[in-house]
Amino acid sequence: MSLGAGERALRVLREEMARVTLEIVRLCGRRLMLAGRIGEVKAGLGLPLENRRVEEGLRRMIIEECRLLGLSEEFGTGLLDLLIEESKKVQRKILEKGRE
Repeated sequence: MSLGAGERALRVLREEMARVTLEIVRLCGRRLMLAGRIGEVKAGLGLPLENRRVEEGLRRMIIEECRLLGLSEEFGTGLLDLLIEESKKVQRKILEKGRE
């Protein structure tokens, strides 16, 4: 039994959704790798884990991008909060290791 045009379109859209989702995960991995490198530099310079100025700058950028794309600011900032918290976990491990 062959697929109808609507079913084919749905399959194509779901395949594209899966590709985009994988790309998001890959970009998250890249971001966490960069967070680790930043943590190493912070450890070498004796800098603290958190930098509120940097976080607020990212938050402003995300809010602006959400507005441009017509996305919910709540969604964008919630996603940013997840990314920042995961980055802090990576950096926290590096900074604690540097103190041992």
